[in-house]
Amino acid sequence: MLPEPQAEEGECPVPDDLAPEARRIWLELAPELERKGLLAPRYALSFRTYCAVSAELLRCEVLLAKSGPVIAGKGGRVVSNPVSREYRHYAILHRLLGMEFGMTPAAVTTMGRQAGRGAGDVGDPERLLS
Repeated sequence: MLPEPQAEEGECPVPDDLAPEARRIWLELAPELERKGLLAPRYALSFRTYCAVSAELLRCEVLLAKSGPVIAGKGGRVVSNPVSREYRHYAILHRLLGMEFGMTPAAVTTMGRQAGRGAGDVGDPERLLS
């Protein structure tokens, strides 16, 4: 088998124009991902999107907690809260993008298994957890 391709070396500074909450998420997660080789310059745009989606998911969560999954519509009829749909949308994107960076237990397990298939002793799943 061919060895796992390695991303180019380089720092991934937080983008200057990232929204404040997305910036906080970047600063919290990026150092660990860089250490593990899961964040490199070529992945920065995807990680930026992950951080922005995470921030929107949190914003929707706050709005949903305040208003609930159903609201009063026209004529006082109970209708689905549009924030509920947005929350679901961002939750799906968050999970999908997060899997790319090993942000779910299933993703860590999959990465560990794939790393174990490489040439030599490329992958101990524990390397992704430490």
